[in-house]
Amino acid sequence: MEVRIFGGIGEIGGNKVLVSSPERLSIMLDFGKSFSREEAFFQYPFMSPMFPEDYFKTGLLPPSEGPEWKMEGFDIAGLFISHAHLDHWGYLPLIHREIPIYLGEASKAILEAYRSMGFRDLSALDDFKISTFRTGDTLDLEGLKVIPIHVDHSVPGAYGFLVECCSRKVAYTGDLRMHGPRSDMTRDFLDRLAEEEVDLLLMEATKVAPENDPEASLVKVLENRIWYRWRREPPKRVNFEVSSEREVGERMREVLSGSSRLILVEVSPTDVDRVRTVCEVARRMGRELVLDERVGFMAEALSSVGIQDLPQPGDYLLWRRKRRKGSAEVKLGSREPRSLVEYVGRVEDRRGADSVIWGHLRRELLKDEGSYFVVTSNATRFLYEIPLGVKPRIDFVMSRSEPFSEESALSLDRLMNWLLIYDVHRYYRIHVSGHLSPMQIGDVLKLVNPVKVAPIHTEHPDLFDLYVPQGMKDRVLLPEVGGPIDV
Repeated sequence: MEVRIFGGIGEIGGNKVLVSSPERLSIMLDFGKSFSREEAFFQYPFMSPMFPEDYFKTGLLPPSEGPEWKMEGFDIAGLFISHAHLDHWGYLPLIHREIPIYLGEASKAILEAYRSMGFRDLSALDDFKISTFRTGDTLDLEGLKVIPIHVDHSVPGAYGFLVECCSRKVAYTGDLRMHGPRSDMTRDFLDRLAEEEVDLLLMEATKVAPENDPEASLVKVLENRIWYRWRREPPKRVNFEVSSEREVGERMREVLSGSSRLILVEVSPTDVDRVRTVCEVARRMGRELVLDERVGFMAEALSSVGIQDLPQPGDYLLWRRKRRKGSAEVKLGSREPRSLVEYVGRVEDRRGADSVIWGHLRRELLKDEGSYFVVTSNATRFLYEIPLGVKPRIDFVMSRSEPFSEESALSLDRLMNWLLIYDVHRYYRIHVSGHLSPMQIGDVLKLVNPVKVAPIHTEHPDLFDLYVPQGMKDRVLLPEVGGPIDV
């Protein structure tokens, strides 16, 4: 068996792992968007990749046999997506339509929800050959056996994979954590690997870095920039270190207790644990819950595939993104996806027409700022949508994390400028990672005991060995992009 890694080496995300039999029958594990590498060649929206060849000539994707990606010299029997984060599936729309795609049921629901919300690259999702899997399935692709096993991550339906061929075994962790609410699922995966005598473990090492919080230095730069730009004190970030989802909720309640301001919390709409946490905080504080449409729509979509205890239409007020016809704001745009229109209708059916916040209703809601708890996927956009002449007092909590990139730095700069407009002098970062901590790497390796291990999904693979048990350091491989690894 042979392994080639085309993404995720020296970068967080962009994972693309080719596993091949001696006959060159192959599968691809993940097909993720490479944020950092794209930014080396393109600038959004002014110069973005327009054609598949733009990805090939810049090395963002491996060489292809044609405009739709199909690996040169290899027969791709299937593409397996570990979970529905963009840095693991984002280049999926570029693959050849004949390549079968395999993913978990929750991941499929998330992609379909993104398409319904207007994610342009997923408009042709029905053209793909898509099959779903669950833990316990074994998929045999002409001698390459793929066994998906659930893990705990900051998105539901995350999996690791065990691949078997010719009496050899390769394990791929995807992204996982051991401190989440469902750490038992990660343990199931690791226990299975411990039984299997894994020849090569491809292990996520996201948090391996020279410093604990690489964003801290960026925040300081942006604070100084605001001072020189506006001659005003910048919003100060207050960062709380927490180690579990339960502590996220506890710290949030402590910080916000007694607040008479509008509470605004930014979350990832697919982080169902965090959505549950902030909704529970709102309930305990006696606040009216307000969700933006991406958070609410995603919660309903994931509930439809069995994810429990998420807010449903009728449980909240819905903050609609601004849509314009001529010079006026409208509730429904002329090109709204049908599924999104029907979702808005369900919210109105269960709470009444005034439960969808748009137009003059924005002003009415913000008059009573101390009664509401707003959960948004994009705080910058929410602040932009506050009507002219309305200036609510705001307590803001940043409770999400994305792969660091130049674009995320620019987004944070814009957010801080908008916070300044509304006189937010301090805001809070309360978050727990969806990834394995560096100190847990040794525990995992002792349990799995692989013959070889290769770090992936990290900007600092050269530091990985610092967390490897002393007797295992000679097992560490640092592969080159696209270089063959014989298993």
